[in-house]
Amino acid sequence: MALAACWLPSQVEAAAIAQVTNPIARIARLFNSQLVKVEDRVTWLDSQVSSYSKHCEYPLKTGLGYRGARANNGSADPSITLDLGRELPIDQIFLVPSQREFLEDSGIFPKRFTLEVSKRADFIQSTVIYKSGRIPHPQPDGSPALFTCRNSARYVKLTVQEGHMKEAQDLFGLAEFVVISQGEPVSFAATVETVGSLNVAGLWFPEALIDGRSPLGIWHNASKPKLNPGDAVMVENPEQSTTWSIRLDEASPLDRVILFPYQVNRSFDTSVFPESLVVRQTLEDGGMEETVFEWSNPLPGSSHMAPLMIPMKGRIAKTLSITATRPWIMGDRKLHAFSELEVWSGGQNLAKGREITRTNNGQSLTVTSLTDGYSSEKEIIPVGVWLHQLRERGRIEHELSHLRAAHRQLASNSELNATWGSAVILGLTFLIPVFIVERRRLMSKEQLDTIRKRIASDLHDDIGSNLGSISLIARTARKDLVRLQGPEEIAGDLNEVETIARESSLAMRDIVWLLERRQDSIGDLVQRMRETAGRLLREINYTLECESSKTTAKLSLDAKRHLFLFYKEAIHNVLKHSRADRVSIRLWDEDDKLALEIIDNGVGLPVNDRERPAAVIKLQDRARVLDGLLQISSSKENGTHIRLLVKRSHLTLHPALS
Repeated sequence: MALAACWLPSQVEAAAIAQVTNPIARIARLFNSQLVKVEDRVTWLDSQVSSYSKHCEYPLKTGLGYRGARANNGSADPSITLDLGRELPIDQIFLVPSQREFLEDSGIFPKRFTLEVSKRADFIQSTVIYKSGRIPHPQPDGSPALFTCRNSARYVKLTVQEGHMKEAQDLFGLAEFVVISQGEPVSFAATVETVGSLNVAGLWFPEALIDGRSPLGIWHNASKPKLNPGDAVMVENPEQSTTWSIRLDEASPLDRVILFPYQVNRSFDTSVFPESLVVRQTLEDGGMEETVFEWSNPLPGSSHMAPLMIPMKGRIAKTLSITATRPWIMGDRKLHAFSELEVWSGGQNLAKGREITRTNNGQSLTVTSLTDGYSSEKEIIPVGVWLHQLRERGRIEHELSHLRAAHRQLASNSELNATWGSAVILGLTFLIPVFIVERRRLMSKEQLDTIRKRIASDLHDDIGSNLGSISLIARTARKDLVRLQGPEEIAGDLNEVETIARESSLAMRDIVWLLERRQDSIGDLVQRMRETAGRLLREINYTLECESSKTTAKLSLDAKRHLFLFYKEAIHNVLKHSRADRVSIRLWDEDDKLALEIIDNGVGLPVNDRERPAAVIKLQDRARVLDGLLQISSSKENGTHIRLLVKRSHLTLHPALS
């Protein structure tokens, strides 16, 4: 997985852009200069990024880095202060993000922070290198964050104003805090002081910030791998040791010794390193050896994809020896191995190109593969250069991701235009049948619209006129019966006929409106809702508010019908059951949904045997057809509250409603 993450996406995209064999695509590029410019930019950036170190994350098992947090709201901001030991000209500061727990994890790199340098430990006089202010620092997505400095200082301080809320803590974390002076990593083995530490033994602690180990791996460049991967010795038993010795030209004050792991078959996630080792030094030829460093693998059996940095802190030495006292065990094989040895003094690698004497089982052998400047995989480069290349690669890949998206869109549009142009040029005769079929389809659609309008007109003119006549005759007959003191039963029947005719006429008008294609927007629906409320709620104090910003959006015919009939049914329930004197109707946008709410202050809806509202079956059916979320609460004390939320896509994209 790590290997695929390193090279597959960019190279596959580059190959797709470079190898254009589709004739339509070639034609499209002849007429779209913007597409050509984008392709040239992508090609150039690909050539640039190929020369930079590759960004791959190799999760650490131990020494993951540092975590800090604010103890409580009133406590001081958490901070990290490095004491470099002496005043130095500082060129660059790199903050390496801590490794992510999973691929989608955004990490815990601090959001808002201040980075400053000073010659004094109290920072009374300091120079601010970076300050977030109110704008959070962008998350670096695994790449190191670079801050340029042009000051001399002894102390470097990071103060975090805002981290990430994790488990109710304002948390932040880093894998490495690297300070570069004249190309040298002067922060290695610096003194670290912190405020707000969240230490976990062996995993998270301040010293892990300056040990040279990070999840970004080994300080490689992008060159071809070498043939000689380092030096590996197979031993017979775990007690057998192997010693590598190097003799310098003269006794020199040493800054650090770095041992690089031996990679098995250049695997990207398996390496070999002694389980324990001892470093000794002598001041002069034939002098007494002195042990200066002892190390044991904190997690036995785990592989190391990061170098081991041994701080020497100015110790003077003429000869150095590294003794592997316990082998790394792989199956039935026991190995002492590493790939490169560096001895740094005053900005120079004193070990480069020198012969090393390896002693094992009483036999000595001269090896040169440990000082050739290569680890098992690639040429080793300075830490500052490596971190800068990783940052630049991240920046370029971010730009490439946007350019490739733009390229796909431009290429798609250009190829579509080229396809249509080619089709026209190749033969209009081919398009004539297509045109005829499409024309007939449009004509059929126009005919259906004409029929719909005629049906609506007939309903309005003929049936509406007849219903109006029935209502008028019933009203006149009822008045005559009252005047002539006729039977009350017949007067009641005529009153019912008049009421049914009037309600049928109103229902027919709603049907005619539902058939009208020109009134199919949300704004038209709201207007119809106002008219209906004015007619049905004329004896009740009501309000109707529309807060939607999408009133011009078109509704499908079925969505328009079900939504309006849902509204009418809810209003009828208010009139039949609630005995309310105040009704509030509201329509608004909620994320990607349209929300409709109807609230009254009545006595609630009647309930069935299960203590549930019985008059909501039709509302539930309408909501189910609309694939909406229906919420109903009803009580004698608080009245009835109905809320319907329907995804806008279900209203406007003509879903299969029935």
